Amino acid sequence: MGAARRRPGRRALLALALVLLAFSPVLLVLTRPPPDGPAPMVAPALPEPAPEPPVPADADLPPGPSPARTQPLRASGSDAATPERWKVVVACPREKVSGGQYNRCLYDVTRTSEQALEAELANAFTVIEARTDLQGTQRARWKTQLDEAQSRFLLFRNLDCQGVAPFEGPRGIGNFEQRSLCLIAANRGRAADLRARYGTPRPEGDAAKDGAKPGPTGPEPRDGTWTHPVPPTVE
Repeated sequence: MGAARRRPGRRALLALALVLLAFSPVLLVLTRPPPDGPAPMVAPALPEPAPEPPVPADADLPPGPSPARTQPLRASGSDAATPERWKVVVACPREKVSGGQYNRCLYDVTRTSEQALEAELANAFTVIEARTDLQGTQRARWKTQLDEAQSRFLLFRNLDCQGVAPFEGPRGIGNFEQRSLCLIAANRGRAADLRARYGTPRPEGDAAKDGAKPGPTGPEPRDGTWTHPVPPTVE
């Protein structure tokens, strides 16, 4: 009986040895250290940029964006923000007269520009009336439309010169000078436009010979429009 008991034990040991022998290659692979491979590649360090040479102050800069070029221009003086066409009135030398005389001169020049504008408008009506190739109703409609266009021009001019132009000057909304300069420029521009479209007004002597009605000697009142320069109100 003792020999029979030892046989199963030997068989178990033999089976265990066979199992270990079968799995020994796997164990060797798992327990073997990895082979020494090539060292990992590391990117070379980037070279540092060389410092730029200093630029002399009097050198010409190349075209391109720069902080000095991209920043908005700032006014260096009170006249820098004033439009070029409003800076000078030859008849009113600001540097040679006092403040009161300068304002009075601007008022007179504004009045003269109003008179010249009304004379050009009256000449346009005379030219329209002389168009005998048109019917009376056509001439009447033409004059009505021109008068309406003139009224709308005056409305826009007054709004622009009374409400917008003073802010463009150096002293704000109470700047009478800026209003007058705007009115003078607008009146002269409109008068030049009418003269280019309808011709130069005829002298008063020729108009009297033909029996034509003489033109106005000054600004004429219009419904809903302002035609005379008014100094700013005192608050």
